[in-house]
Amino acid sequence: MNQFCPKRNLSFLGLLYLLIFISCSPTKKTVTASLPSAGDFHLKVKPFLAEVDNLGRLYVVDNKNRLINYKPDLTEQYRYADKKTGFISRIDVSNPLKIVVFSDDFNKAVILDNTLSLISELNLSDKFADITACTVSNDGNFWVYDPVQFKLIKIRDNGSIILETSNVNDFGMKDARIYDIREKNNIVVLCDKSQGFYIFDNLGQYQYHFEAQDIKHFTFDGRNIYYYTGTGMKSYSIKFKERILMGTPFSVGKEGMKYVIHSSGDYYEVNENGINVFKSDKK
Repeated sequence: MNQFCPKRNLSFLGLLYLLIFISCSPTKKTVTASLPSAGDFHLKVKPFLAEVDNLGRLYVVDNKNRLINYKPDLTEQYRYADKKTGFISRIDVSNPLKIVVFSDDFNKAVILDNTLSLISELNLSDKFADITACTVSNDGNFWVYDPVQFKLIKIRDNGSIILETSNVNDFGMKDARIYDIREKNNIVVLCDKSQGFYIFDNLGQYQYHFEAQDIKHFTFDGRNIYYYTGTGMKSYSIKFKERILMGTPFSVGKEGMKYVIHSSGDYYEVNENGINVFKSDKK
């Protein structure tokens, strides 16, 4: 004979309420920012180039050759401009306390602190006929690429050489046009926009080549290379040597699109007419 059991019934109702509560709880969103309406941008600026540091601060070189630093909420913080240092061709913000502003035309690098104040100038013409890329190393020195000698070279801030590779043609890097360099976790990545990425260790020992084409921009976090091409955003694992096609919140074919930056899970659309930001909750 069935008998009513108050404790079992109460337990059942408690479980039922718990399931209802869980099903009604809000799910975590992947982004915290939505795109503005067409033709509008989160940051109204005309960027020539842009980079993001590991603190989420945005650095923009505008169409007037000014370097502008923005907080993560996109409020302006600092500016740097000096016509005597030439046209800014690249910036390296991988070390926010030692920012490298490189001028290809003047063969010069300017080193700035986290307030965009001048620390020092590195006149590369004093030691080298031509340098196409310059970045800060993990130990606070600098990596440069010399296309005349076909060498990756590590130098001090006075230009003296610490170490250098042999002729990179010996590694199969024939006709390489190195545009930019990054170092993280004792791994040095050289980028050729048309041929891909050349991987070295922090002693200048060549490791291997990862082929890619039409590279518009790349970042390197020490484990993965994130790079944007005309066909979208991709990532490449240094450890597993695997390439993954990534989706982005921004349309690849959008008018005025220059490239997309991936940094710590966030996405930055760098457009000729402004910059949009999608920030991830998953941090």
